[in-house]
Amino acid sequence: MAPRKPAGERPSTEERRARARAEKRIAMPSNRSKRPAVQKKPAARAASAGPSSQKKPTVASAGGSARKSSRSAAVSRARSVSQTPSRPSAAKRPTTHAASSPRTAPSAASSRARSSRFPSAETEKKRGRGPKLGLAALALLLAVIGGAWVIDGAVNGARIYAGVSVGEVDVSGMTEEEARRAVSAFYNPRVDEGRAFIFASDQARSTLDTDMALAEEDAQAEQLSIEEARANKQLWVAEAGTLGAEVPVSELVSQAFAVGREGGLPERLGASRDGCVVPVHVDLDEEALEALCASIDESVGDPRVDFGIAIEEGAVTVTEGHDGTAVDRQAVADQLSEGFLGPASADVQFVAHPEQASVRIGKERAEQVAATVQAALDRGCTFTFEQAEWSLDAAEIGPWVRTRIEGEGEQADLVPYLDEVEASADVLALIRNAGYTSAATVSFAADAGEIWVSAADGSRYPHTAAAVAELDEALFDASATGDTPPAIAVEWGAAPARVTFDKALEIGLIGQISSFTTEYNDSPSTANRRHNIHRAADLLNDSIVPANGGEWSFNATVGEASEESGFQAAHAIINGEYDDAIGGGICQVATTVFNAVYEAGYPVTERRNHSLYISSYPTGRDAAIAFPDLDLTWVNDGTSDVLVRSRYTDSTLTVTLYGIDPGYVVSTQTGDWEAGEPFKKRTKVDESEPEGTRYVKTAGADGRSVTVHRVVRDRAGNVLHEEDFASHYAPIDEVTVVGPNTPTANEEEKEKEEDRVLPTGD
Repeated sequence: MAPRKPAGERPSTEERRARARAEKRIAMPSNRSKRPAVQKKPAARAASAGPSSQKKPTVASAGGSARKSSRSAAVSRARSVSQTPSRPSAAKRPTTHAASSPRTAPSAASSRARSSRFPSAETEKKRGRGPKLGLAALALLLAVIGGAWVIDGAVNGARIYAGVSVGEVDVSGMTEEEARRAVSAFYNPRVDEGRAFIFASDQARSTLDTDMALAEEDAQAEQLSIEEARANKQLWVAEAGTLGAEVPVSELVSQAFAVGREGGLPERLGASRDGCVVPVHVDLDEEALEALCASIDESVGDPRVDFGIAIEEGAVTVTEGHDGTAVDRQAVADQLSEGFLGPASADVQFVAHPEQASVRIGKERAEQVAATVQAALDRGCTFTFEQAEWSLDAAEIGPWVRTRIEGEGEQADLVPYLDEVEASADVLALIRNAGYTSAATVSFAADAGEIWVSAADGSRYPHTAAAVAELDEALFDASATGDTPPAIAVEWGAAPARVTFDKALEIGLIGQISSFTTEYNDSPSTANRRHNIHRAADLLNDSIVPANGGEWSFNATVGEASEESGFQAAHAIINGEYDDAIGGGICQVATTVFNAVYEAGYPVTERRNHSLYISSYPTGRDAAIAFPDLDLTWVNDGTSDVLVRSRYTDSTLTVTLYGIDPGYVVSTQTGDWEAGEPFKKRTKVDESEPEGTRYVKTAGADGRSVTVHRVVRDRAGNVLHEEDFASHYAPIDEVTVVGPNTPTANEEEKEKEEDRVLPTGD
C-alpha cells in the first residue's frame, strides 16, 4: 500500500468537493453533445481549487522516481477525458500509482474494455484509410458523371433530345435548323392549300350544292351590292392565304429544343421513355379573322350593339344598345387551325353557330360618359391666333367628339376624344376666314422609297394640331376640372425646309384634304378582281399632282391593264352582261379616286359612267376606264402639290388626297332617276358544265339615267365652278347558264355565242 501523505499535502475537503463537481460535469452527456467549446472549463476550475493543483504534472520516464498521487492522477485523467469526450469518466476508473506498485497482467475483459476505449495504432491507421477511400470513390464518380456530361454535350448539345415530336413530325436528334425544315416541309403545303367551307346552318350544309353556289356567287359577285350579297349569303369560303394563315415553325421548334433542358433530367428521361409531342397550331391574321366573323354575324347572327353617345347641336344623348349573337372568334380560329393542319386541308367544312354576345358598354356607363361629355361641351372653349379670337360653344365643338372602346371584357371602357384631323381642319378654316392667308406652300417628291415634303422659303404655318391636342386634354383628361372655358392659343411655326411625309402630317404642316372608301365582295370567286384592284391601287399610290394646274390621268398613271403589267382575267361588263376580261375591277379604283376628287372640289376634266349601274357606288358618281378610250382626269388648281395615296384591305379600298387644303366647299344635288329600256331574259348553254346545271349568271336590271350637279365655292361663299355629271345606264339582261341537255324554264331560247368586247368598262 502506498504511504499516506502528510496532512499538509492532502487536499482539503473543499478541494475534494470541487474536483468531484468538476469530474461530474465532465462526464455529463449534455455537456459533451451541446457545448463542446466549453469542455476545457472543468480543468480550469480544478486548477483554481488549491495550491496543490497548481503543480505541473509529470509523466514517469525510464528509471524516474517521480510519482503522482492517486488524486493528482485523477485530475490529470479528468483533463484528458475533457479533451476526449467519448472516453469514460475518470471518476469511474480505478487509480494506480505510476511507480510504487508492481504492474499486474490485465484480464481479457479489462483488455477488451481498454481496447474499446483506446484504439490501437493499427486501428487508427485503418480508420484513417476509410475517409480517404470514400473521397477517392466520390471523386471517381464525379469524374465519370462529368465525362458523360461532356460527351453528351458534344453529341446532343445542339440537338433535340430523343422522343420529341412537333405534331406529327419526329424531330429527335435534329438540330433546330433541321427541325425547322422538316416541320415546314410537312405542314406548310397543307396550310398553303387550306380552304374552309363555312355554312350558315346545318340545313345549308346538308342541302347546298357547294359548286353550284360558288358558280352563282362568282357570276353575280360584281352585280350585287355589298348589302345584298351579305343578306343572301349561306356559304363562306375561307382561304388560308386571305386569312394570313401560317405555322409558327420557329416557335414550335424552340419549344421542342427546350424539352429536357428547361425541365431537367426527369423531363428528358420521360420524353425518351413515353415520348413528348409539341402541339402544332396555325396563327391567323386578327383583322382578317374578325372581318370573316363579322361577315358571318351579319348574315346568321344578330350583332350586339354597345350603348354609346350621340351629339346633335351640342346636346349629348345615349344611344341604345342590346345583346346579340355572334360566332365565337376563338372557336372559328380553332376549327380553321385544325382543318388547315389536317390531311384534307383543302376541304375543311363546318357550320357557324352564333352564341350569345353581351354588350361591352352598358347603359349606366354610357350615361356617365354622356354626362362627362355634356359638361365638357357646355364649358365651350376659346381659340386665339395673333389678334383674332373665337369662342366656340357646344354646337361647334360637338362635331369633333368621337368615342372608342378600350380594353376587353370587364375592363372595356368608353373613352371620349377629339378627332384631331377634323378639328385641326376646322380651326385652320377659322384662321383663313379671318383673313390670314396660307403662309406655307409645299411640294412632294419621292426619294429612295420615301415621300418627302418641302416647304418654300419663308413658309410658316399655324400649329393647329398642337392646339387641338391641348384642347382634348383640357376637356377629357381625368384631371380636368372647373367650369371655365379652356383658352387655347394657336401659335405660328416656321415650316421645316424638308421633312418626311409622316412627320409633316404629325406636325400639321400638311393634312388630309379628302378621302373616300368603296367596298367589294371578298369571296374566292372574286380573287382575280380583288388582285386587279390592288394592282391598280399600288400603281397609283403616292402619285403627285403638281400645283397651279397640274393634271392627273388614270390611264397615264396606271397604264394599260394587261397581263404583261400584272393584271388578271376577272368579271367586267361586256355586251350587256358580266363576263371575264383582263383587268376586270380597275373601274372600282377609278370610281374611288373620282369620289375623293369630287369631295375635295377639284375640277374634273374627263369622266364617263359605266354602261351598267352598280348600286354599291353613290348614285351617278361612278367612273369607267377602258384604255385608251375612256379615262379619268382632273386638275389641281391649288397653290400646293397634292399627293394621292391608296390603302386597301381584302374588302375595302380607300383613296386619300393629302396636302394643304385649298378650303373648297362642295355642295351636291342629285336628280331623280329617269326610266330607261327594260331588261331581257336569256339562257345560255355551257357545254363544259355537267347536265342539270342551272344558275343565274347575270341578274337583270332595267336601264335608267340620273344627273348629279356639283357646286364648288370658296370659304367666303364665292362660286368657283359648277358642273353636271350625267350618267346613262343600259339595261342588264338576266342571263341563266345551264348545262347540256338541261330543260330551260319557259322554253327560253338557247343560244351559243361569242360576245364582242365593247369599251364600256367593268
